[in-house]
This record gives sequence, C-alpha cells and structure tokens, in this order.
Amino acid sequence: DERSLKVERATVLAESGKVDEGAAELRALGTGDRARETHLALAQLFEKAKRYADMGKELDAAEKLSNSTEDKETIHFMRGAMYERMKKFDQSEAEFRKVLEINPENAGAMNYLGYMLADRAVRLDEAYQLVKKAVDQEPNNGAYLDTLGWIHYRKNKFEDAVNELLRAAQNLTRPDAIVFEHIGDAYSKLNKIPQA
Repeated sequence: DERSLKVERATVLAESGKVDEGAAELRALGTGDRARETHLALAQLFEKAKRYADMGKELDAAEKLSNSTEDKETIHFMRGAMYERMKKFDQSEAEFRKVLEINPENAGAMNYLGYMLADRAVRLDEAYQLVKKAVDQEPNNGAYLDTLGWIHYRKNKFEDAVNELLRAAQNLTRPDAIVFEHIGDAYSKLNKIPQA
C-alpha cells in the first residue's frame, strides 16, 4: 500500500512500454488530498513516453489544484520543458518567464531558458546573463557550466567555451555525451583536432 512504491512501479511499467498500464496504476491512487501529486506523477510518466498532449492535460489538472506560488512555479517549469521538447519555443519561453516572475532566483529556470536561447543562437547576451546568474548560485553545477560554455561557443569565444566546458565535465554527477560533444565542437573550432 506504499504510495511511493506504486508510483515507482507505474514508472517502471511506463519505461518498459506499458504506459497505459502504468497510468492506470497511478490513477488508481485516487483523487483525494494527494490528487495534485497524482496528476504530476502522471505528467512525468507521459513526458517520458513523449505523449505531450496527455502530459498537458495532467498539468492542467494539477494547476487547478495548485494553491501556493511554489506549486504554480513547478507547473510552469514542467510545462516549459514540455513545450521545449515539442519545439514550441515561444510557448516554452513564456512558461519559464512565469517561473522567473514567481521566483527570480530559480537557477534551473534561468539555465533552461538560457540553454534554449543559446541552442537556437538567439539573444545570446540575455542567455549569458541568465546562466551567469545561475552559475553564481551554483558554481559547481556541471549542467549550468555546460550551458555557459555553449553560450561562449555560440558567441565565437572558443577558448572561453573550452574552459567552461572542461569545468562542466569535471563537475558532472555522471558522464554526459552532450557536454563532451560540446567540448569536441569547441576544440574543433580552435583547430585542436587531436583534443576534439
């Protein structure tokens, strides 16, 4: 009867291709005082399955049950990530800006928005300011350092890019192929082919 085990089992089912079965197990948890948590768990399950329409419905349901600003911050963040994966960048940006309106110190939102801008090579100065603030909060966060390095890369500051990206690689909690790809790209631009 342990709720967390049921959520974990539903996640495992979904990851093994039994998304609807996993969703049914989550829905069986009921809609009582933890209905918001159930909707968020369903949203995460559907996100992993790339069923974004279903994810959106669950986020909408969870938002109706969100009373605190912190609860709403979570919804906007998850919706922003969903839109980004759907390549609806304007809608994604709008959601991350809502997060930052609620909590201007949300380093995760600053990094996500900054990376999204950098990856599309738009408004790079703004991306830098966002991510620099996130790095100032968490100077050893490998993901944030990777974003900062990628912004330098997009600004054709390849030496700075390599420096930040190497710091990112040293601060990862686990190896990340994208960080190493970014390092290779930056070394390549510096014509340091063996290092790339």
